[in-house]
Amino acid sequence: MLVIVVGLPVAALGYHLHLFPDRSGVRTIDIVAAAPERGGFQPDVIRVAAGEKVRLRFSVPDVTHGIALGPGLGIDLGQIDPGQVEEIELVFAEPGRYAYYCNTWCSPNHWRMRGVIEVYDPANPSRLVSDSRPDPVTGALAEQGIDIDAPHPASVIPAAAKPSATRGEAFSTRAETPLPPEFDDASWRRGHSPAEAHTLLNRELPALSEEEAWDIIAFHWLRDLTPERREWATEQYAKNCAACHGEAGTGTGPGVDALRQQGLGRHGEEDETTAINDPQTILGGTSNIYYAKIRRGGMGTGMPDFGPVFTEDETWILVDYLWTFQFAE
Repeated sequence: MLVIVVGLPVAALGYHLHLFPDRSGVRTIDIVAAAPERGGFQPDVIRVAAGEKVRLRFSVPDVTHGIALGPGLGIDLGQIDPGQVEEIELVFAEPGRYAYYCNTWCSPNHWRMRGVIEVYDPANPSRLVSDSRPDPVTGALAEQGIDIDAPHPASVIPAAAKPSATRGEAFSTRAETPLPPEFDDASWRRGHSPAEAHTLLNRELPALSEEEAWDIIAFHWLRDLTPERREWATEQYAKNCAACHGEAGTGTGPGVDALRQQGLGRHGEEDETTAINDPQTILGGTSNIYYAKIRRGGMGTGMPDFGPVFTEDETWILVDYLWTFQFAE
């Protein structure tokens, strides 16, 4: 009876954890995902050779964690409950740095749940792996003296409900009312705020009503958000952003109390996180600013850096998605 009740489970577990990985010819790396107060990811740095097949095996001892890998890997193991083990086999083709991270709010210090995968060149294993390539957008903002952590209030906001991208598209395609060419320039749109675009429309097309002007802006600021990109961004926002910014962008997610207790509210104050559904707060900022804020994080706030988690293109998808809190698609 003891052999059946105790021996068989122990033998099976030992086979799964020790013998099976050794016989499979795949290097297994065990990673414990514990809340930051209990050590966070252990280990928090692993080294893997480019071209080497490895098995990453995540176990959770305390609370539920959501485990994902990035940037650009598209790997999400979902939520892992205490006592569960999830694993994945993968090969990193090129040297570089990747991250494993928790995307489920697990503690007041959830933002610290990060681990690093250093993928090195097996022909030169002593060469340091670096991800220090300067980000051109963040660098350009610094050269312009733009403080991405400062408020950027809008000088003008819509008078009524969310402007409509649908109405804006219909108006923008009318041949008898050509728009300023800047509106077709993606780099111009990213570098100018919707409030600045409104000023331009008022100057170039003074006959436009306020509703028409804002509808046109809504269409152009959402024109790159395809249904596929929106679906991806909706999921990523829910997992990585809503805990603080709120599902509806109100800045009142469940993580706000934790930020208040640490003095890490908006702009370092004991305040709520940025309400991205507030026109006065958001429409004066540019896509470039929000891109840089996502990638670098917020100095003096609880906003973590997502540069190690998302690629540059993935970051732009999230930025485009943020405008849906201001404009109706």
